[in-house]
Amino acid sequence: MESELRKTEKRNKSVVISVVLIFVVTVLFLASVHSNEDLSVIGENVIILSKNWTVGYNEVKESGVSLPVDLEVEPGATYEASVILPKVANQMNYLLLRSSMQDMIVYLDGEEIHRAEKPVARGIAVPAASTWVMFKLPSGFQGKTLKLVLKSGVTAFSGHINKVILGEDSSLVYYVFKQGFSGFVVFLVLFIMGMISIIFSFFSKSLADNRFFYLGLLVVSTSVLILSEARILQLFTGNRYIIGGISYLMVPLMGCFFSLYVKETIFVKLRDKRVMQVTAGLYLGLLITEILLQGWGLSEFIEIMNLMYFVIFFNVIVFVLLMVSEIVKEKNQNAIQFFKYMSVLFLSVMLEGIAFFTNQFDYTSIFLRIGSLIFFGLLLLDSYLYFKRSLQSQKERDLYETLAYKDVLTGGNNRAAFERDFEKIRNKEEPFRLVLLDLNELKYINDHYGHTAGDVAIKTLFTMMDEAFRPEGVCYRIGGDEFAILIENTTETVVKLSSLQLRKQLKRAASHFEYPLEVAIGTDVYEAEAWANITRFYHHVDQKMYADKLEIKQIRKATLASKANKTIGSVPSPVLKR
Repeated sequence: MESELRKTEKRNKSVVISVVLIFVVTVLFLASVHSNEDLSVIGENVIILSKNWTVGYNEVKESGVSLPVDLEVEPGATYEASVILPKVANQMNYLLLRSSMQDMIVYLDGEEIHRAEKPVARGIAVPAASTWVMFKLPSGFQGKTLKLVLKSGVTAFSGHINKVILGEDSSLVYYVFKQGFSGFVVFLVLFIMGMISIIFSFFSKSLADNRFFYLGLLVVSTSVLILSEARILQLFTGNRYIIGGISYLMVPLMGCFFSLYVKETIFVKLRDKRVMQVTAGLYLGLLITEILLQGWGLSEFIEIMNLMYFVIFFNVIVFVLLMVSEIVKEKNQNAIQFFKYMSVLFLSVMLEGIAFFTNQFDYTSIFLRIGSLIFFGLLLLDSYLYFKRSLQSQKERDLYETLAYKDVLTGGNNRAAFERDFEKIRNKEEPFRLVLLDLNELKYINDHYGHTAGDVAIKTLFTMMDEAFRPEGVCYRIGGDEFAILIENTTETVVKLSSLQLRKQLKRAASHFEYPLEVAIGTDVYEAEAWANITRFYHHVDQKMYADKLEIKQIRKATLASKANKTIGSVPSPVLKR
């Protein structure tokens, strides 16, 4: 029956997947048929000015240059590029430039129309930032000469000239967003995944380690780096420090969170865990150093990255050696699985390199984004499966713990539970009340009515005891016919009323049985000042219970004797024959 049900569920799942695929293909086909009309709110009314530029540097001029281009210019030296603006519609009067950590002055027919320079530091130094520069051209710009004068103190960008785009303001903003759209999608997916993982780590009580927390932080920091590298941060903020520094700050943070995640999930040796912990601390130190050096104006973020890359390279070597040791010597399955996941990331990096060296710049960073999505998706899936296994193990542990502290006959707490709770309440160092109870004549019931009847008597007593004392205390069966109650409320009236209720219930229940149901009760309050020895206190309460048992027996004997005397007195004297 169960097998047939599973087959039906699989068949239904396959049908739904088929319907979804057919729907997607159908919509894409119909969209391609009706693709002639463009109803976009923002059009792509832009022109990329990439050809026929004249560049000048070091008293050298070159004509017919295509952008982007890199010139052999020393850091801090000035270089320029000029082009004649085309005849375009008047509404295409905005210019979009990309400043790669450069100071830029823009001229139109020799007249300065825009200046974008790094502000002078006042106190804490501001970082160099690669930014989009967009401004409106003066009327009649068509056919005039546009000249860019550039300068950068950063070696990597000195001599670099990016593409220049001309068009409507809304179209240029749309162009920027479209260029970084794939990066934004990857950022959004990773950011949501990371935040869910972080939030989940705070609310889940079944996790044995911090893997979800560290993985979430790693994914979030990676997503911020991808958003920054997508060159669309300016659509969300205009802060120079965020735009120019956030991607560089994310690198050591990613290294720190990666090391902590690996420490939690991969390595089992204490030595290897400590290596990863030290590595995390090293990355944190680099982050602080990076912030201080830039803030003091001693170095730009991008220049400090040389040291960062050296640390990363060294860290990768150490990590690979530790992984190989775990796989070869320890046969660590977690390490093997993680190595497989890392291979996806390595493949994406290789494809990225192939695209770069074959001048396929349109595909730059696409492979890395896809690889990051797959890599982190696999890690999150692996963490979810780990959580699922942990949850199942926790349920089993809870079940075993419940059984360990559960009395099989009554279904209530057993002696182990009593000793556990007795120790807890005693350690609070506050007064509490202990009640000990004993079911009278259990041996008599077992001998004359059978052990089944004795079990019924025990269950009946525990049920009624639990009902009578439940609002105030916790009940336990601590032996065959012995019971206990722990009460934090030390008021004697509470115990008297509950005990009276219990005796009345037992008396009513006894009318339905062939045997009596009686209970002996002993109780007293434990105070640490009065009882230095807890064993003596327990013995004291136990003795009070037995005193009550003896009193009940004496009352019963007196009652039976009284009834016997009455019976004898009521019998008439024999008549003597004369």
